[in-house]
Amino acid sequence: MADVAVVSVREVAELLGINVRTVWRMAQRVEIPAPIRLGERVVRWRLSDLREHFDRKAEGKNVAGGTHAGRGARR
Repeated sequence: MADVAVVSVREVAELLGINVRTVWRMAQRVEIPAPIRLGERVVRWRLSDLREHFDRKAEGKNVAGGTHAGRGARR
């Protein structure tokens, strides 16, 4: 099995410079990859999933369910 780095919700928030609650909202809205459940109360994100997601987003590719025409979207 390959080494898989996982990060907590606090670490995701710190990496993105956002609040922990915002991480949960983004996951719920499928704006970031879904976390994995490692135990009853242990939820983590695969660092590789997050990196791939943001790499695709930086390249302008469609990620996490399509484009958003909400606030701040360019038309």
